[in-house]
Amino acid sequence: MSNLRDQINKHPVTTFFLLAFGFTWSVWAPISYGYVHGSIELTPAIIVIYILGSFGPLLSAALVTKLTGGSLRAWFSQALKWRVPVKWWLAAFFIPILLYALMAGIHMLMGGNFNLAEVSPLLALPGGFLSVFLWGGGNEELGWRGLALPRLQERYNPLVSGLIIGVVWTLWHAPPGIIELGFVSWAVDLPFYMVTVTGISIVATWLYNQTGGSVLLTMVFHASVNASQSLYPIEEMFTRTGEYARTIAWILLVLGLILIPRAGFFNQKREPHPHPQDFAAIPVAEE
Repeated sequence: MSNLRDQINKHPVTTFFLLAFGFTWSVWAPISYGYVHGSIELTPAIIVIYILGSFGPLLSAALVTKLTGGSLRAWFSQALKWRVPVKWWLAAFFIPILLYALMAGIHMLMGGNFNLAEVSPLLALPGGFLSVFLWGGGNEELGWRGLALPRLQERYNPLVSGLIIGVVWTLWHAPPGIIELGFVSWAVDLPFYMVTVTGISIVATWLYNQTGGSVLLTMVFHASVNASQSLYPIEEMFTRTGEYARTIAWILLVLGLILIPRAGFFNQKREPHPHPQDFAAIPVAEE
């Protein structure tokens, strides 16, 4: 047991990634396979179990924090860090809306048709936002940003750290897509999906660093990205043309954050930035 704990202490991020994959895939893969092949119906109970699978990163981060001698309270407190300048709250809520506006413009230049009937009723937006915030994506943030990001940034700069998480995060989502589409079709769509997920990761990295380690703000941002899709006013959002437009929009947004000096992408607010030693009593080992 002590040897296992030593390995976890030496490789906490790798351990977290493996646990997150193992927990989530063990839930998602059989349900997705059974649904596609007709042996499982999406009853309320099955849907709840499927949602529980999305808590893999959160549970894995909690376990790694505990096994490395860290404070679960300090780790979880990142999700309660709400006292940040108002501009960062505005950024978390509205950057996704600006992103979809940019995407819509690009989509129209590529032949997309503007149609306000595509926009969902505004009254549905708060419910969609809250569901993503609590269990549709926001629940992952204490893992990806709350544990992996600060530890990776002990070795890498924010861009590289965000890229690493983005690639791993993309693959973590794989089982439903592979089972539903088949490996070849999933692989064809993978570059587009990876750009989107990695873009979310990089922007979330920026928000986390600029707010001194507020996972709460990255949860808000994540929820806003997903919920704001309902406001998209261009027909055929999920066609190949729409995916091209989305990919270009994310690339432009990320490049803007990186290249515009005032965005301060490579600036990390060290105080009171949550340092890995805040949630682990041991020095952070290199991965």
